[in-house]
Amino acid sequence: MGNLGGYQTMTTLAKKVGGPGALTLVTAVGGWAFGRGAEAGGKSVFKAAKAAAKKRNAACSTKGQVFAVVFDGEDGKGLALRAGDQYRVMECDGEAILIEVLGGTNNPYFTSEQFLASVSGFPTAEKIDAE
Repeated sequence: MGNLGGYQTMTTLAKKVGGPGALTLVTAVGGWAFGRGAEAGGKSVFKAAKAAAKKRNAACSTKGQVFAVVFDGEDGKGLALRAGDQYRVMECDGEAILIEVLGGTNNPYFTSEQFLASVSGFPTAEKIDAE
């Protein structure tokens, strides 16, 4: 066993592929092929992440809309809405909805889409999927 290390490995590989020029060509083509494969994989992962983000943001199609409350209700977390109140949807994140009660003093509030649908015309995911 010698102390040649990487040089010995390189010369052995060069002999197997037909010399140093062929080894350089094989290394360049192999690196290019690996890089293209990584690029294609990276693009598909990026596209999937972008589609998932777009799908998640599509769930908040009510952002900025104002809804009128038609039934009195309390969500059990400090939010009490009365018939005639109005609220604006500020943000959505899955089941959680951030709203601003117009004319309210303790804004904003986090609540669920089921609660909002029970007291107003807020569309739930089931209603949107059915359309």
